[in-house]
Amino acid sequence: MTTTLTGILLLTLSTMATAKSYPPLQAETLQGQAISSKGKMTYLKFWATWCAYCVEEMPHLQQTYEQSQGRYQVIAVNVGFNQSIQGINTYINRYDYSFPVVFDTTGDMTRQYQVTGTPQHILLDANGTVIYRSALLTDELKQHLATHSGVQP
Repeated sequence: MTTTLTGILLLTLSTMATAKSYPPLQAETLQGQAISSKGKMTYLKFWATWCAYCVEEMPHLQQTYEQSQGRYQVIAVNVGFNQSIQGINTYINRYDYSFPVVFDTTGDMTRQYQVTGTPQHILLDANGTVIYRSALLTDELKQHLATHSGVQP
């Protein structure tokens, strides 16, 4: 029993210690609109059109965006590696995706959020603290969105 409680305490402390805060994302969407994560719960998805998992998960991202109803924002950040704005727009328009897309041409956002591969899902609270981070779409992410926003997964 003591070992179990100690393990739970250590796990909790390690999770708390790894919670990282980031400065707000400030960017421009492909449509030319300014977008910021400042003061808003934000779901960032780092992706690329050549990433099979990313492409497979995009319908879920669209559904999540539609369900957000202003409770949180969804931003798809294209990592920019071997990508072009024209290619990204062609892909987004082909599937009628309406969520905001940012093109990280310099790699600054990818570095800022310490993204080492795609896809990468990052959920930030309104203060920029990471609530959740994962390489793949999981039920845990859906649960975090529901818990922190009131939207059912």
